[in-house]
Amino acid sequence: MSGRPRPPEELRRAIVADLRPVRPLRPPALRAVVVAAWVPAGAALVLGLLGLRGDAPTLGWSMTLLPLVLESALGLLLVGLALAEAVPARGAARTTGAAALALAAVFFAAQAALTRSVSAGASVPNPLTTHGVHCFAFQFLAGVPAIVLTAFLVARAAPLHARWAGLLGGAGGGLIADGVYRLHCPITDLRHVLVWHSAGIAALAVAGLAAGFLWERRHTLTT
Repeated sequence: MSGRPRPPEELRRAIVADLRPVRPLRPPALRAVVVAAWVPAGAALVLGLLGLRGDAPTLGWSMTLLPLVLESALGLLLVGLALAEAVPARGAARTTGAAALALAAVFFAAQAALTRSVSAGASVPNPLTTHGVHCFAFQFLAGVPAIVLTAFLVARAAPLHARWAGLLGGAGGGLIADGVYRLHCPITDLRHVLVWHSAGIAALAVAGLAAGFLWERRHTLTT
């Protein structure tokens, strides 16, 4: 006779009645396509509501689209890492995520310097203050749909490290938002870009981190 207690028959029947088939999650790269769909939609909204940056003729189409294409690609890479992190035993090492964040930061600064070297951009009285809050606010709004979609996809996987996944996903959404919004912003002065545009990315990363923290807290309190 086994010493293990047998659950009551009523409990066993309730458990059996509650069983439902679970559909396996698709690979992170495929799920990231949902977030990728926001890139053309966001670009269309920015161009439709705010218009194309005034120095686009100087930059040419290749340099005008370069931030959008490459920042979106790096942003989706971070989103993919966040989605992988949300699956137990699936995520990459923390060093991989940290390296991807560092690569994104280096690229952001490099492409800002490259754009500045090609176009002087719009002249403003003070690059540290003029239109700074405006750019920050619009860029943040452009990133909200991306991080909401990422948060939904992450939460579906019941992540063990939601804060780290949220940070990666938020930073990815921030890069996508910057690429989209740079279709409009004509200010290339590095003081403006490195302060206000990077602040928009950082704010979205913090928003993702906060969402992960709240998810973990709620999950802890309900288990």
